Amino acid sequence: MNLFRVPLIGKLVLGGAGSALLGVSLLGAQATNALAASPSPSTTTAQPAKPATKADPSDRRLVARAVFTAEAAVLGMKPEDLRLALKDGKTVQQLAAAKDLTKDQFADRLANTVKPELDKLVDAHKLTADQEARVLARIRAGHIPFWDGIHHKKAA
Repeated sequence: MNLFRVPLIGKLVLGGAGSALLGVSLLGAQATNALAASPSPSTTTAQPAKPATKADPSDRRLVARAVFTAEAAVLGMKPEDLRLALKDGKTVQQLAAAKDLTKDQFADRLANTVKPELDKLVDAHKLTADQEARVLARIRAGHIPFWDGIHHKKAA
């Protein structure tokens, strides 16, 4: 049983304060290391910062939008119509069955339909080729969004 609850704003303030303390301690350690370094000038050139390895959330949204649009295309629907059908409680599985498509057939068609859109994202440097390959592999393995309908998160 949780006897002490901290509101969200309190968590943010405490988290920010902890980050600030950690940053100050790291700066102090770097300053100590810099003072202890040899007095000879460094011959290395400055390296540009490496790009972040984590995917940008906007990239995930672009992929999700491309996959959703491709799902609608495979079903012969407009994305708006698919969205309404899902909100009405239908599943992609039911809609695919109405088109006489099995899950494997639907996954194969979905992967083939979404690949050109993902290629455009790779060309625009919004997605890496490795990320595209992983998305297509997941779809071909049967991970089809909304196959079983919309899954709402349970309230905590």
